[in-house]
Amino acid sequence: MVRYGVPLPPATLDLLWAYHQLLRENNRDHDLTRLIGFETIVQRHYADCMILHGMMGGEWPSPLVDVGSGAGFPGIMIKLMSPGTQIVLAEPRARRAEFLEMAIRELGLGDISVFTHKVTSRSLTQPLAAAITRAFETVEKTLPRLGKCLALGGQAIFMKGPKVAGEIASLRTDEYRIVRNEAYRIPNTTQDRILLVLERIKVSGPAALAKVSG
Repeated sequence: MVRYGVPLPPATLDLLWAYHQLLRENNRDHDLTRLIGFETIVQRHYADCMILHGMMGGEWPSPLVDVGSGAGFPGIMIKLMSPGTQIVLAEPRARRAEFLEMAIRELGLGDISVFTHKVTSRSLTQPLAAAITRAFETVEKTLPRLGKCLALGGQAIFMKGPKVAGEIASLRTDEYRIVRNEAYRIPNTTQDRILLVLERIKVSGPAALAKVSG
């Protein structure tokens, strides 16, 4: 995976290969991904997550929730590359949540759990340092879902395509400020991506979450 800019130790590569085997073997029964070709999966799933890991300097806020984790992108990938990060995989679709539980068990991962409900301001109230998503929902629709879990100073991290520029232009919020808006391209592809990070600077309502320490 060095070709994608993020060298991985042999032990991590072994876990990634084991994860890929689980994904391939269970894709049909669990409706995990529509991508079939090995190179396509590597580029659009694995490489996308690994490049982001490099852009984050190899360090992630913890605990972190992956909103709409699906087959584990990017949550499980982050866990493989950053074992010390505490992660919650939020996935309401039963078959995919079942796969995530199995992957955690088979790969022997610790400090990672599956939240089997849709993330809303009422369903997820655990204080978290960050949330990440690569789902298709707009930024404006996603932010209110984090209302009761993302602490002051916490980060809302979005893996987006170039069309996110329109979402940013129309975004109206006084609770967040944009701290990163960086374009990148997955090597050897025409896939242009955007890393968008917003920091929470205000909490509306009577009960304010504690500021993230550190």
